[in-house]
Amino acid sequence: MARVHTHYDNLKVARNAPPEVIRAAYKTLSQKYHPDRNSNSREAIRITQIINSAYEVLSDPVKRQEHDDWIAREEGKAERGAAASNINSSFSAADAMRSAAAWPQSHKRRRRHKRTLGPQEFMQFARMILDRFSKYIFRKV
Repeated sequence: MARVHTHYDNLKVARNAPPEVIRAAYKTLSQKYHPDRNSNSREAIRITQIINSAYEVLSDPVKRQEHDDWIAREEGKAERGAAASNINSSFSAADAMRSAAAWPQSHKRRRRHKRTLGPQEFMQFARMILDRFSKYIFRKV
């Protein structure tokens, strides 16, 4: 099935996601890409506009249904076009073996490294903990 880039992809949610999940994804992404947090970069402004328009469509049930209908039409067009172009394509067994042999290397998981704190960041973190929890740490018994 041919995939069309949609507002669901912009918010990184499933197409059958409930409104609560869509709202949570919108809040997370809008905080991450907010222009104030990214020194008013043009890329952050562009991404924020995309996120806002996606949320505007997906938060309204009527607009969301229209968007889902549009997706179905576009994927149907893409499927019909792909089926017509595949009639004359030649995919040999050798091509299948090459792609199957390359699959494990191309889909390896990447490890994420934990971020370590520098001395200044550690002191800032320690001060924050002391400020928030000093009334519990230094209370008289």
